[in-house]
Amino acid sequence: MDTPTEPAPFPTKSQTLIWEFLAANPALDAELGDIEVMTDRYTNEEWATQIAETVKKVQADSEARGKKKYEAPAEGSKELAETIDHTILKLDATSSQIDALCSEARTEGFKSVCVRLNYVQRCISNLKGSPVVVACVVGFHEGTQDTYSKLREARAAVEAGASELDVVLNYKIITQHSPSIAATSHKTNPSTSTTASLTASNTAANSKPHAGDSTPAEGPYSMPSSTMKSNQQNSCTSSQSLPVSDNIPNYSFIFRELASLRSLCPSPITLKLILETSQLTPPQILAAAHLAAAANFDFIKTSTGFNGRGASLADVELMVTAAEYLSTTTESNGGSPVCGRKMQVKASGGIRSLADATKMLEAGATRLGTSSGLWIMQEGRKVVEEKEGRRPGGVSRLYTDDDSAGGY
Repeated sequence: MDTPTEPAPFPTKSQTLIWEFLAANPALDAELGDIEVMTDRYTNEEWATQIAETVKKVQADSEARGKKKYEAPAEGSKELAETIDHTILKLDATSSQIDALCSEARTEGFKSVCVRLNYVQRCISNLKGSPVVVACVVGFHEGTQDTYSKLREARAAVEAGASELDVVLNYKIITQHSPSIAATSHKTNPSTSTTASLTASNTAANSKPHAGDSTPAEGPYSMPSSTMKSNQQNSCTSSQSLPVSDNIPNYSFIFRELASLRSLCPSPITLKLILETSQLTPPQILAAAHLAAAANFDFIKTSTGFNGRGASLADVELMVTAAEYLSTTTESNGGSPVCGRKMQVKASGGIRSLADATKMLEAGATRLGTSSGLWIMQEGRKVVEEKEGRRPGGVSRLYTDDDSAGGY
């Protein structure tokens, strides 16, 4: 599958780890063979027009409503624990550290443990009988891996038992411009055999509005402009009148990659798209959110924690506003039809205290990616004890709380 970005001259350590793991575990690496690239729902210019409308309306909505405060779970509560993805993503993580991570997650009742592919099976074994799920990163942390590599990694993660995938957006495409959009095609890796393929019908089933939704008049699920000309009764022409430059990012490529991942990993697998917000402007964040909604992702997520600053309050507020606008269930957005249900927002990167966690949750995030989950819960319990007049117990940081835990 062609990619509009130049490949790195040498594989990164992250890529090498995945390649070596898949080579050593052929049972997990169900060869994809020829991949039928998902046909794009719109031209690149039409994507740009729709994204421009999303940017305009979300920015206007943000200004109109100001800072909206959501209710965060109580300090030290079970509900707070269930917002946390307990995380170790450093390349040199050891088996004993992974075992401890799982033990901590089971004891505290965290939502998930988030690890790299090579430790998914170990986590599944450690957490057997526990409600804690296993999340696996895909395309981590660069995001620039080709689509075929991301599909192989995603499939292997699901085969290994992961029920959530945190996929890194190829965010460099969002920051580039592509005057001419060439059709992409995949040439089979000569070392692979054809045992499976993706189909356009499967992708459509996983990325269109839910059953019962009618084709809306505006947005990625509306009729393309060429069809709308003969169906004015179904059209909303305001978004069609926006000027579109010929020199625009290759939104079509990004959508096809996301739609292919959604097709390969349908619900109930939870898909989160890591935007790497430190590298994007607000309009670029909104463009990525729009495409994630169109591909029916479940979450948009701020950061890998490995590239620039982590989550910021402004990033989370913008992403939450976008998720609300892009959902058909929100009255204030006039019924924007990009996604049939509301995406959630995961804040990750630099969340190391109870104050950090509370701030992100009050901004509207529903999930936190952090290696400081124990510290956050201990702080919460200390607050509760002080409020109740009890002498608080000691609070200590464990190894998973420091920066060496890997970006978060």
